[in-house]
Parts: sequence; structure tokens; C-alpha cells
Amino acid sequence: MLKKVLAVFCVCAALYGVFPYCFSPEKTPEEQGGTDSPGSLSELKNEAALNLALKSISLSQGEGGAELWRLKAEWAGLQKSEDLLVVEKPRLTYFMKEDGKVMHVSSANGNIEQKSRIIRFIDNVHITQDDKSFDGELLVYNGTQKSMNFPGGGTFNGNGLSGRAETITWFLDSRQVTAEGGVSVYFE
Repeated sequence: MLKKVLAVFCVCAALYGVFPYCFSPEKTPEEQGGTDSPGSLSELKNEAALNLALKSISLSQGEGGAELWRLKAEWAGLQKSEDLLVVEKPRLTYFMKEDGKVMHVSSANGNIEQKSRIIRFIDNVHITQDDKSFDGELLVYNGTQKSMNFPGGGTFNGNGLSGRAETITWFLDSRQVTAEGGVSVYFE
């Protein structure tokens, strides 16, 4: 229990800039041909932009006295310059308020922008809830709008139908799913 509390404290301290420890490799990301877009943790493990690395983290957010979601990942690295937490193998459990159902989200990589309340799931994204599933390469969870968006397209399956679209958005509070561009739906 003490180890978990200490790990959560370190993550919180790092996210708010209190933990000034930093790894110092020989070259900066710019010298290594880095990009402006957030990368995977494996790309960041040896970069100067990585301020903190943790093995096995767990984050959660509550709303109205109840847990809204819980995220676990095998590795996490903090890029303080971009206020970005980069994670490997994130697993999100999202608790639906109205009916008490649970949604599970997983991917190979991801990143979290704490201030803007954005979580990105990158590579082999898979969502399941009851008999429904969504799959794609990029999922963006917006904590302010409480929406999940596949901006690069994806596929969906559930209760006698399947399909695909260039953009899929799931508005979690209203339980509405919208699909745009090249929409194909197949009924079984």
C-alpha cells in the first residue's frame, strides 16, 4: 500500500512540476531528428525531454463522488516541456454513470495531456462494452466533452450489426454514436 501511495505521489508531483529530477542523455530530441508530435515511450526513454519514468502506473478520475475512469499502464514517461505523460499498453476502465455499465479501452501506446483533459490511445485500439466493440488506430478521449473519437476511422460491431467509417465519435453521456465519411453498415 505504501509503495502505491508513493508512486501516485511521485506521478502527481511530477505532473505539477515539483519533481525536478531529469534524465540527461547525450543528444536532445531535436538533434536526434525528433518530431513535434508526441511519440511512444520507447522513443522517449533516452531523450532529454523525459523528466520521469515509472514502471506500472495507475491513474483515476472521479466525478460527483464516484469513480469515472481508471487507467493502468505498464510504463509511463513524463515530458515536462509539453506537460505530456506518455504511456505503454494503457488499459482504461470507464464507468458509465446512468446504467452502471463498464467500458474497457486498450491500445499499444498512448499519451495524456493533464491540463486539457485529453487521453490518446495509439496503435491497435480496442474498446468493448457488453456486446459492442470499436477498433481503430487512434482514439482521442476528451474528458471535458466526455467523448471518444476515432479521427482516422475505425470499425464497430454489436447486436446484429457491424460497419466502418472514416470518423466515429461516441458521446458517452448521451450514449450517442456518430459516424461520418465512407460509412458502411452491415446488418446480420
